[in-house]
Amino acid sequence: MRKHTIIEHHQFKQILQYRPAVTDEADRNRLKMDMLQSIIQAIGEKWHRMKQETKSALEYLCFLSIERGFVYAGSQHVGDRHNIDSRTVRRYIQFLEQKGVVKRLWRSSTRQNGRGKAVIFFTIHPYYSKYWKQLFFSHCDDQACVQAESVENTRIVEGLNEQSSTLPYDLPNSDINKNNNHLNVNHSKKGTFVKFVSKEVNRIANGLFNAEMIKSAWNRVTLAFRKAVKRFGDIINHADRKRVAIATFVSLKAYFMQRKGQMQTDEICALAYSIARAQFEQIGHSRQPEKDEIESVEKKPIRTEALPDWFAEHQKRFERFCADVKKQQQEKVSPEEIEELRRRLAQYA
Repeated sequence: MRKHTIIEHHQFKQILQYRPAVTDEADRNRLKMDMLQSIIQAIGEKWHRMKQETKSALEYLCFLSIERGFVYAGSQHVGDRHNIDSRTVRRYIQFLEQKGVVKRLWRSSTRQNGRGKAVIFFTIHPYYSKYWKQLFFSHCDDQACVQAESVENTRIVEGLNEQSSTLPYDLPNSDINKNNNHLNVNHSKKGTFVKFVSKEVNRIANGLFNAEMIKSAWNRVTLAFRKAVKRFGDIINHADRKRVAIATFVSLKAYFMQRKGQMQTDEICALAYSIARAQFEQIGHSRQPEKDEIESVEKKPIRTEALPDWFAEHQKRFERFCADVKKQQQEKVSPEEIEELRRRLAQYA
């Protein structure tokens, strides 16, 4: 059981494409006032003693939730917009959640393995009972939903086809999330299995890393493999890639357990790339031929039939010039010339 339910990236992109619940201006104002009235009823008499900036901030949350019934603006943004402390915004949101006016989930973080910014759902909005409750809160009892504690992490991956009938309209591009890493994940009783990653690596990383971390680390190993092939050529093959990937993930597992799980995705990716690159370089250097073998290879003769007529005479002149230079270098200076040079140097002493 995860303490907080996480909305995965592909899910968040999908619900952002839902058709707005209301489009007419009068209906928008009416729905906004309904959500604001639910806040006022939950706060009670204290509402009249609150600062106008705080009231405006809560009204701003209602305004942003008109179309689809949820808002994902950060508390810092709301606080800066209305000149109040972000902690005040979070405190009132937590209070409204305890009263059942709103419910919170969290987006999946792109920088670490955990939750990101909060997504606030208004329970009075028509889309909540029609879509959001079924998608995100169907496995929570009432008490757990009010407290936003002990919520199951419902990754709705295998049931996307079943949920497509509940969409308010067909998505303009049903393959929009085709390349998303989380769509290429099978969740079963045996654990998480990431597609396009070797089964040996999945077995090593299963239960230790999540799907995003496995996929990211595998991509770094692939990047190191491509650079090694570009540098060393065909002496490194895909079988080497598989062996290096297994050894890399074994090392990552050891580092991860040594750090007691206190490693972020960026650290794991950087470590995976450095380990894989070092192993590929070791393989490449061990398989490269020695320098003596390279020098002993005879060069292919140059084809002379395509050379112009003047090239033969030019080559002869060049060979004579090289022979004269070599001869001059081999000739020794006579003793008389040495004595003459000494006599001349003595004049300047």
